Amino acid sequence: MPDAVLCHIISFLFTREAVKTSVLSHRWKNVWASIPVLDLDEEEYDADRYQPLGYNPADGFAQFVNRVLLFRFSGDIHRFRLVTKDMDDVSLIYAWISTAIRRNVVEFDLTVQRSTVPPFEIPKSLFMCSTLVRFKLWLHRGIRVMTPTSSNCFPSLKFLHVTVRFPDSDSMEKLFSRLPVLEELIIDGNFVESTTSNLDISAPKLKRLQTELRVFNHDMHFANFNAKCLHKAKIDFFDVEELKKHDYFLGLADRIHQIFAGIYDAKYLTVKAPLLAALDIGHQHLLPMFNNLNYLELQLHTCLCLHSLATVLKISPHLEHPKISRNRKQMYANVDEGELEPGWDELESVPVCLISHLKTICLWDFQGVSR
Repeated sequence: MPDAVLCHIISFLFTREAVKTSVLSHRWKNVWASIPVLDLDEEEYDADRYQPLGYNPADGFAQFVNRVLLFRFSGDIHRFRLVTKDMDDVSLIYAWISTAIRRNVVEFDLTVQRSTVPPFEIPKSLFMCSTLVRFKLWLHRGIRVMTPTSSNCFPSLKFLHVTVRFPDSDSMEKLFSRLPVLEELIIDGNFVESTTSNLDISAPKLKRLQTELRVFNHDMHFANFNAKCLHKAKIDFFDVEELKKHDYFLGLADRIHQIFAGIYDAKYLTVKAPLLAALDIGHQHLLPMFNNLNYLELQLHTCLCLHSLATVLKISPHLEHPKISRNRKQMYANVDEGELEPGWDELESVPVCLISHLKTICLWDFQGVSR
């Protein structure tokens, strides 16, 4: 079997497992050192080691990573995944990131779980890395984002996936502010704070957007949303229980307008109905017209959310393929008797899309309930 094939097979293993293959035979001794993929996960490392009394897993993991980078051949690193759990020596993490950048890393997956003192700050050199195309980041309140002052920020980045957990507001405002060539953005996770985040997304070449955020007691604004090339969007911001208490969010209608004003050019849209249902009749005019929308998936939480379907039909004159699906966990669970009543009111006029553009209608995953 050619060495190139062996390297490809080994590249699917955690780096610790890949290193173990060196004992199989003399030919396998240095194969692991040639693979362009490093998957370094402290939790996986700890699970595979006997830990005597007094052993510090973080020190053992750090020594292992240092040895891997020392003995690895000098070729480029295509994909670098780094997950630290208990490490508090940020200088080592900075050194490993610098090594990946020097080796022309293309895909980087970074998770620093432990909050450190001082807080871990994403190196500016990573923002300016000319080879970085895909970046995944776990962002929590213990991580700081300080973008470089120059305009050369993420010059080649096409894919960004950020999972947030109680993030620092200032970091959230800066991370998405300069994404000149980004084509796909995923933001998911939790906001549970009484602070304010001004989410500034500037990605003029963005084609696909997916947000799945649980927002509790948090004041979020879309201060800027520059995504003129957006083609496909999936929006999920609140769960139904939070929307029942939406009076907490001052100016909620304006926030919803900010969200949809940035994606009105999308051709494919998936949205959870409670986000639209939070708008009463007097605020529905705040929604923009979706003149390019061809495909819509509307996910219902309760029967009352059918009002949202009427709203979307009015603002989507060229809609061809609507799909109405239900949220399995919430559609019929813990609802009041009134919420099982039909939520559809007869329209004053037939929406344009139903007359001239509609091609298919899909009702997905519904079932009856006993009365």
